[in-house]
Amino acid sequence: MTIKNNIVFAALVLLWKLYDVSALTVCTKDETTGEKNGLTNKIDVNAETGVLVVLTQTSEFGYDCCGFVYEWKFHTAATGSFDAQVWRPQATELYLLIGSNSLTSTNPGTEEIRTIANGQRIRANKNDYPGMHSTGGFIVTYFNEGPENIRRLTGITTAIGVSTTLDTSGATVINSDYAIRSTYTPSEAPQLTSLGTVTVYNDDVAIGKVLTTITYTDNDQEDIGNLTLTLESATNSGTSYFELVADEIRIKATPPLNTYNLQMKVEDLCTVSSTGTETIEIINRLPVINNLPDAVSISEDTADNTLIFTFNATDTVTDPVTCAKKGGGTVPFYVAQISGSTDYGVYKNAGVFLNSVVTASYTLTVECDDGDDKVDAVLTIKLIINQPPTIANLPMSSEIPESWTAESLLYTISVTDPTNDTVTCALTVPSTIYYLQPGSVLFETEIWVLGNQGFVYDTQRQYTLNIECSDQRRSDSGEFYVYILRNMPPYFSNLQDKTSVSSETSAAGQIIYTVDSVDPENDNVQYSLSSNTTNVPFAIDQNTGEISFTRSINAELVAGYDLYISLSDGRNVVAARSLTVLITDINFPPSFQLPSQIITVFEGTHSGSSIFQPTLTDEDLLDSHTFSVIYYPPEGAVYFNVNQSTGLITSLYDIDYETIPFKSFLLIISASDSLSEDTTNITLNIQDINEPPVFTKTNYSLTPSESTDGTALYGPFYQYTDEDGDAVKFSLDCGADTGRLDIDLSSGLLSFSADYDLDMVGTASQINCNVTISDNEYTDMAYINITISNDNDNAPVFTYSIYTFYIPVTSNVGSIVGQVQAIDNDIGSYGNIFYHIALTDFNYGLFHVNENGSIFVSQSLTQYSEGSILNLTIYAVDIGNRQASTLVYIVFLTSYAAPLTQGNGIQFFTFFRYSPNMAWFVPLMCVLFVTVCVVTHTIYTTNCTCLKSISKTKQKRLIRSL
Repeated sequence: MTIKNNIVFAALVLLWKLYDVSALTVCTKDETTGEKNGLTNKIDVNAETGVLVVLTQTSEFGYDCCGFVYEWKFHTAATGSFDAQVWRPQATELYLLIGSNSLTSTNPGTEEIRTIANGQRIRANKNDYPGMHSTGGFIVTYFNEGPENIRRLTGITTAIGVSTTLDTSGATVINSDYAIRSTYTPSEAPQLTSLGTVTVYNDDVAIGKVLTTITYTDNDQEDIGNLTLTLESATNSGTSYFELVADEIRIKATPPLNTYNLQMKVEDLCTVSSTGTETIEIINRLPVINNLPDAVSISEDTADNTLIFTFNATDTVTDPVTCAKKGGGTVPFYVAQISGSTDYGVYKNAGVFLNSVVTASYTLTVECDDGDDKVDAVLTIKLIINQPPTIANLPMSSEIPESWTAESLLYTISVTDPTNDTVTCALTVPSTIYYLQPGSVLFETEIWVLGNQGFVYDTQRQYTLNIECSDQRRSDSGEFYVYILRNMPPYFSNLQDKTSVSSETSAAGQIIYTVDSVDPENDNVQYSLSSNTTNVPFAIDQNTGEISFTRSINAELVAGYDLYISLSDGRNVVAARSLTVLITDINFPPSFQLPSQIITVFEGTHSGSSIFQPTLTDEDLLDSHTFSVIYYPPEGAVYFNVNQSTGLITSLYDIDYETIPFKSFLLIISASDSLSEDTTNITLNIQDINEPPVFTKTNYSLTPSESTDGTALYGPFYQYTDEDGDAVKFSLDCGADTGRLDIDLSSGLLSFSADYDLDMVGTASQINCNVTISDNEYTDMAYINITISNDNDNAPVFTYSIYTFYIPVTSNVGSIVGQVQAIDNDIGSYGNIFYHIALTDFNYGLFHVNENGSIFVSQSLTQYSEGSILNLTIYAVDIGNRQASTLVYIVFLTSYAAPLTQGNGIQFFTFFRYSPNMAWFVPLMCVLFVTVCVVTHTIYTTNCTCLKSISKTKQKRLIRSL
């Protein structure tokens, strides 16, 4: 450090207080300034290079609020440059460089002032600290005194960039005062510059739409680009519908109609801010009545409920728009939607009489509502005055003769109407002779005279008709005159006369002659016809005089007629004149020989066969004839045909009495020579003949089981036909086996005529039979194969009902005890027998029996004493589960030993206690029982040889009962 002796330093205060103490606590005032480091005349100079001094460690050195350093004051010991800095503590010994101003000293030894331009100032936050750095020799003077602690590092010879973090743990902490002072000002509040009101129509609302861009400014150039804009709040839930995106207010949800005040806030990095309100108005786009106001002209004769004007109203959001008449209770028109359309119409009220003289025009106000707003429009309705009708062709007259009798048109009145209204004409004085009616053309009215008025020329020769035509508002009138003329009689111009006609060409309506007459007044004349012959085939047209046939006479034989014709004009009758009519080419009719006949048609007549030829005669030998027929019932046309040229009746179908639904047909046959015809009735009666019964299936088979006398075989079920439906009988032929079966005569069902037992030797298991069906005239035959199956009809029978066997108690396991035997009379598999011991026997486990009835020991018997008797029940069963049982006694033999005499007593065995006696006594009793049964049976059968043979089944039952 170099010390300048000629410079006197005062105590250097590193961070001065603000000139206005109150400004330290109110840093947001624009005029507030502050100064740091303010004493001069320091004498010490740091001669080291790369010195960094951070004025810290003492709160007095720190800035009081967020603001900008806009001025530096300093003393140096030499010319040169250094950096004035602001540092921000990060930790106890860690600092971040916030900003740096490069200062150059040009006048050492004096206080130099450097003002920093707006935009290059250093922003200092509260508790930031000033500092200095020089890459070369440090030129700011200082004085070692004061209680302040500063941190000084040396050897940093390179520039320190802003935002560099510095670790000062190796710095020297000293208490020097440096001759440098900074002046700062608080940050100014930014300003919102574009707030106002944005009006948006509801039809222009779309999510994402940018409504406006908020602009703002700040006098502190350093804040440009560092300001924050936020949407703080909004009225009417505006934050739900609007959002701020990059300074733009956008729609985020469709807002309803309303006014929304958005509270905006702009803030700088010093948290200095200002607020303002942006107003968003969502308003309704008014509906538009597209073709109003307008005017329309209508006739004062316009009919009720007539549509006189059509308009429509549209809305960009709400469509369709409802429209109605607004006010105007005296305006005789109404507004209603046109059916099937979105348009509306203006209609005339019902029951209102429009009069242009009283009211020349009306003003109708139409109001249309889109649900939010209403708009009005006016329709002016002008009335066009009705012009009266004009009768174009009156006065006029007509002449009629006094003989006039017909209801007639006399004259047609023509009327014009400028407005084409409906015009009605009438007689001003009603008449019973004349009347008016509308013509076939519009604006025409006809004058008619009623018929049969009996005009008399000498009584009244003229009539005057006063006629008025009106369109219901105004009218015109005129007169029509009728003059009566005296009548003159008519006369014939071509009678008397004669004519001839051919009967062959005669036809009803055919004109044969026309009577001509003349009437001076051209009256309608009438003709009449009479004759001295009854039922004449002629008539005269009373108006034209044409004489014509009333019927064809081609089949009539009259040679001629005298006709008398009279003439009248209604007042005068002319005497009758004659017309003679001669008939030529008279035709003679054909005739059947007989008017009716009955013909028998036998069943079996084939299709195409001739059945009958009717006889027809005709005096006109050259005539050809045509035959036609009517069938009763109409189904006769299915079975029979009548030849159109010959009348021959033939069969169209094979005649089957049973299938034809009707047994008699009436044929009404007509024969015509084209002019005349005759008819005969032919009755065809269908005659039945017998037809044979026929088996439709000729081979049958049955598989019954053997059974007893009278057992039905349930078949066969025959398939046969008898078209006559005759009662049939069945018969049976089985050859040598015929007697074994019976047949039901009416149904043909079979049954056994005797017991059928295949167990009897010689009984056949198959029978072949012929079955004959008969209707007492015809027969047919079918064949039956009967296979009889064996039945398990016999149960096994033991030879003895009781068996007794003797064995010693010392018999070994497997030794034989004895044998039982049963017999089954069934032949075949049903005769096979199996034996088993009853499972319920107490002694079941001691013995077993094999397939031939032999009984063997199964367990040791030593637990039993000699003389004991055991019993077994043994069953014999065939494969059809029919069975029999027998009782078996097993006696354990007693070994004989002489009794020991004790004292004088003597002991003897009794007869039944002595086992050898039992060995022969039990079998003897069984033999005697069987013998008694045989003798009894023999006696019975000997005494009953004269009795009727009984069935085998009954014999078996009898033996069993014995």
